[in-house]
Amino acid sequence: MGDSQTPSSSRQPQDAAAKSSFDSSKPSSSHGAVTAEKTSAPAPHATSVTAPSSATTNATTTASTIAAQSAPSSSTQQQQPRDVADVLEERLIDAEYKIWKKNTPYLYDFVMTHSLEWPSLTCQWLPTVKGDDSSSGDRTTEYVEHSLLLGTHTTGEQNYLMIGSVNLPKNDAVIDHRQDGAGNASSAAASTNDTAANSATATTTTSAVAVAANYDDDKGELGGFGSNSGTTTPAAKAGRIEIRMKIKHEGEVNRARHMPQNHFIVASRGPNPELYIWDVSRHPSFPEDNSVFAPQGVLVGGHTREGYGLAWSPHTEGRLISGSEDGSVCLWDVTASIAKGSKSGTQINPLSTFRCHTDVVEDVDWHPKDANLIGSVGDDCRICIWDVREKNPTKAVHTVEKAHDGYVNGLAFNPVNEFMLATGSADKTVALWDMRNLKTKMQTLSGHTDQVLNVEWAPFNESILASCSQDRRVNIWDLSRIGMEQSPQDAEDGPPELLFIHGGHTGKVCDFSWNGNDEWTVASVSEDNVLQVWNMAEEIYAEDVEELMETEDEEENDTLEDDELE
Repeated sequence: MGDSQTPSSSRQPQDAAAKSSFDSSKPSSSHGAVTAEKTSAPAPHATSVTAPSSATTNATTTASTIAAQSAPSSSTQQQQPRDVADVLEERLIDAEYKIWKKNTPYLYDFVMTHSLEWPSLTCQWLPTVKGDDSSSGDRTTEYVEHSLLLGTHTTGEQNYLMIGSVNLPKNDAVIDHRQDGAGNASSAAASTNDTAANSATATTTTSAVAVAANYDDDKGELGGFGSNSGTTTPAAKAGRIEIRMKIKHEGEVNRARHMPQNHFIVASRGPNPELYIWDVSRHPSFPEDNSVFAPQGVLVGGHTREGYGLAWSPHTEGRLISGSEDGSVCLWDVTASIAKGSKSGTQINPLSTFRCHTDVVEDVDWHPKDANLIGSVGDDCRICIWDVREKNPTKAVHTVEKAHDGYVNGLAFNPVNEFMLATGSADKTVALWDMRNLKTKMQTLSGHTDQVLNVEWAPFNESILASCSQDRRVNIWDLSRIGMEQSPQDAEDGPPELLFIHGGHTGKVCDFSWNGNDEWTVASVSEDNVLQVWNMAEEIYAEDVEELMETEDEEENDTLEDDELE
């Protein structure tokens, strides 16, 4: 999105703030091992578009400094006889989070935080958008409704495949909907539209008043529009995250992905060898108490253990690949289960089963240009490239034996550059590969402090890549900056290609997703039940300040012309 709020000239690009990484990482177990813990806090509806203050703050700090400030007293040790390292780590994480909150006005255009009832191991934006009438000039609402595919991970309770709605602010929305204890508008919201319009931090088409530039703990938001009170004003709606559909699922949802050709069709993985195919249009928004687990299709006979790898073909409707802990990769055709009039529970066997890995297959992906090429990575440190037409199921087209110094957890083909491939590993690095020469890496990206779990290319720019990690971070990489000269001070914050670090999570980041309908907007989920939707400050990724100011001037001129027509 990026231009959801015209940034103030007082907030300049700050690489140090943008790359505010920390030296600690919370140790965790395998790719999907999460302790399912129900949150005791109510799920807040939260969002914001921020107008920054003129002050600047350097967010970079060292773990050793925080640890020294956070050392437990002897009385604390006596009250809680826990391992000292655990206490220090918890306090370190808390201190880092407070620093992140303090610096959100300089790092983001908006941040939304939502507490889920149970952790979600999976997260993917759906292509549906409601309320986007920008072509007709409709400004009756301050938000556009997007949809997210989620799941639950819990034991002893019913698990669900879920769809949530996320109301993202429109580009010209600048609202502060907070109220004081008496129900009156807060001092930050007391300004008139004229005052906001004259403010250096307000957009040119302010529909309400300028936002406050602080992170709100109660709402879990940056900036201040959104409400937990259940109000239905446009301002309150423009920050809401709600679960709109729940479908009963057999065990936790390891991963769920929608079919590109029809977003109503969803594939999911659980703790069983089987995969499930759903037509969400055939299910009610919320199941009745006596309803049963009823997927449209059950994929059987391919795997003998559970898994996480799951990818639809962008070329052929109904084609799906999956990877498993048994070391196999399966190719499926699910069209029979999604055909009109098909019965629920249709069982489908794989078209092919590929076996080249000697350990767990962590991830799979389909080549965006070649309909017959797929890739897989696993705990055997291998990258395998397969031709689905190959009759020998043990013969990969290409195999990289020692791709990383640890398990390879994530794989993503570049959607634009047909020769580029990215992988993420337990060795804490992201690697770039050229399909024409897989004997050696093109580049190694170092910036995480724990194992990398997933990688995903931005759908709008072939040079932008994101990765999530057990270190509680989502890193954004700009490959066009590789090799750029840096000052010694900038080099301390990371390599030049490390564009941004999202540090808003306090638990392992299980999954994330780029929004294909809103540039630079990302959703991420962590093992501590938290869903965050965020958009980094435009100054961070704009190539230079002059370009940013030109964009702002163009937006202002367009707005004035529209106003004159009205």
